[in-house]
Order: sequence, then C-alpha cells, then structure tokens
Amino acid sequence: MSDIPELHEPASKTVAIVLAGGQGTRLFELTGRDCKPALPFARFHRIVDFTMAALARSRVDRVMVATQYRPASLSAHLREVWAPVWADGELRLRDGAKASPAGYRGTADVLRANAAELDAMGAREVLVVAADHIYSMDYRGFIEAHRASGAPLTLAAMPVPRDEAGRFGIVTEGPGHRIAGFMEKPSQPAAIFGDPQQSLASLGIYVIDWPWLRDMLADPRVLDFGEDVIPLAVQAGDAAVWRWDGYWRDVGTLDGLRESWLDFETGPPPCRRPLVPGMKVQMHTGDMPRDAFAASVNLGGLRLMSPLLGSSNPERWTTLDKSVLMPGARVSPGVRLTNVIVAPNTVIPHGLHIGDDPEEDARWFRVSGETTLVNSAMLARRGASRTPVFPLFHGGPTLPRKVQRAQ
Repeated sequence: MSDIPELHEPASKTVAIVLAGGQGTRLFELTGRDCKPALPFARFHRIVDFTMAALARSRVDRVMVATQYRPASLSAHLREVWAPVWADGELRLRDGAKASPAGYRGTADVLRANAAELDAMGAREVLVVAADHIYSMDYRGFIEAHRASGAPLTLAAMPVPRDEAGRFGIVTEGPGHRIAGFMEKPSQPAAIFGDPQQSLASLGIYVIDWPWLRDMLADPRVLDFGEDVIPLAVQAGDAAVWRWDGYWRDVGTLDGLRESWLDFETGPPPCRRPLVPGMKVQMHTGDMPRDAFAASVNLGGLRLMSPLLGSSNPERWTTLDKSVLMPGARVSPGVRLTNVIVAPNTVIPHGLHIGDDPEEDARWFRVSGETTLVNSAMLARRGASRTPVFPLFHGGPTLPRKVQRAQ
C-alpha cells in the first residue's frame, strides 16, 4: 500500500461504519442473488470497492461493515480482497441476521445493535458511509471539518439539479454551515440560496460524535438517519453541512447504474478507480465472441462491431448504444442494443434488437426509466413463447397408424 499516505491524526480515532445491508429493490433481477454492494461495476470492480478504497486511502484504521440482505458473496469478497488491508482484524463484518431475529431495522439501528463493540473500540467519532455509491473521497478533510464545526453531527452534501433533487435528502444551509432545514426526498426541493436551479443534496455520508449519538439511540424509536437522527439534530441546532464537489453517483436504479458505468467506459474515469496493491482481478468484462467479429469501433457511448463474415450486409453489424455488458455477457452478430444492461453470463442471440420499442421490450424484459435489463431467464421466456407449436389435428402432422387406431 505504498501509494497510500501516512496515517493522519484526524482519522486515527474514528471508526467507520459501512452500511451494506440494503436489498437494492430498484435494481430488480440484478439483486436476486447478491446484495447491491456486491454487484460488478465497470469491468473489474464491485460497487463496494469504491467505498473500501476511499477508507483505505484515508487511513481510517478501524472499519465495521454491516451486512444483512444476501451477504455471502459480499462477505467473501471483503475477506479475500480487503481484510488484508486492515491488520489485526480491524475490518469487522457484522451480519444483521445475527444481531437480532428481526435484523437491523434501519440505518441508525445498525449502530445501536453494535454499540457495545463501538465502545470497546474506543470510538471518538463514527464515520457513517454507504457501500453502494460510486465516488472517491478523502475522508480526512471531512473529519477535520466536523471537528472544527463544533457540531455533534456533520453531513456531506453537494449541489444537484433541482429537478432531480427529489431523490435525495435536501439540506437548507444556515449561517456558519449549520443546517437550518432538512427534508428527506421532498416533492418540492428547496433551492440553494442565490442559485434557484440547484439544491443541496445529502450524500448519505456522516461524521457523528459517538457519545452524542449513543445517547440519542437510547430512544428505541430512533431507527434511521434520514428519517430520525438528522431531523432531530437539525431541530436541536446540532447539525452542520460540509460541501463536496467531486464525482458521486447513486447507482440504486437501473438508469443510475448504466449511466455511471458508461462514465467509466466512454472516457477518462470521472474519479479514481479503486485499485489497491495486492488486489486480485476476479471478474472479466462482457465481450463479443472472438470468432464472430473482425473489428470494433468506440464513439463515445456508441460501439460498432463489424462481423467476421458478411460485413457488407448491414443487418450483420452489431451496435451497442449507451449499453452495458456485465461480466460474462456476450452479444452475437446483428444485435442492436439501445440503453440496455445485459446481466452477467447472458448471451444475446443473433439479430435481436432491444431498446427501440419500449412496449415490445416490456413484454419480455425489465424496463425501468430509460433502461432495459435483459438476463438469461427473460430471453428463455421470450424464446419459449415465440417457438411455433404444431397442432396434432386440424391440418397438423399425420399421426402414425397405430396411434390413430388407439384413439
């Protein structure tokens, strides 16, 4: 880890809590077997790698990852790839299903369930981060800003277009960077003062004084950060905001996942890739069969493939327009995909066009927003329903004599 800076004091008394228990329902079939943080992203990574790499580079030396929904592959990945980065077992995995019969009941309930362990770890602050966002942040500046603010809770936020702000927790900033108002996913987001086209959106990243939070969690009704902890802190004048201006994307929807993936595929990476010395490449990008295509041309989000045979026939050319092939996915000659995610290990058959007709696509595939998700099971259903069935009577094939006599 020679590329990682030396330990910096502001992070040395901070325990990071990585929230990795979400189901990711808006990713539909992609999270049928794995939780969202474990999903592949941009060739060789998993979504969780971005948060783990940021923690490693920031020298946060004690990390607790809270899992819950389908944690097996995520836990295995963390143990194999990331546990060696933290010596002496300072990367700890805590499964909500083992914490209580009901599991974690909300994001703040994670810390309540592990309060005794946080006390034993000597936490001064807790750095609460999500495992399912794409970004690269040095948390040390955030921790320093929190301590300088004097507020028990500081959240990271960035400006977003106001017409998209309803998906976030929206902050109204007051004097001295204190938070004057906060609304979780409002229907009419507040604008930034002096900038009516922008709103200040919470990134779901917090630094919180642990003794203060522990006292708040004594109330069993406090379960969630966005719904409970932050509004109570704002009401008491105990919350501050720290503005950040880097690349950050929530990949909790099919549109968000596809668009962020393409940000890394169609140009220079918009933020630092999570490459850590000693990290093994475990996944491979989806690709075309090597014996099917002679050439490939990338033009931004458009990829054109010339077939090895029959290149003079336009119907045999393959086009991927703003589409993503996940690991093991393959396309055949003559395929045309527009705004499509091809799930892992899915083979798109010859000549299939997806993304041109949303109504037709919705009969067979998962259409959400502007994105169509395709997996092997969907293609199998489509193939079975379109296979001709020959009737045995009324002009169908003639039965053998013995069968006719038996009838």
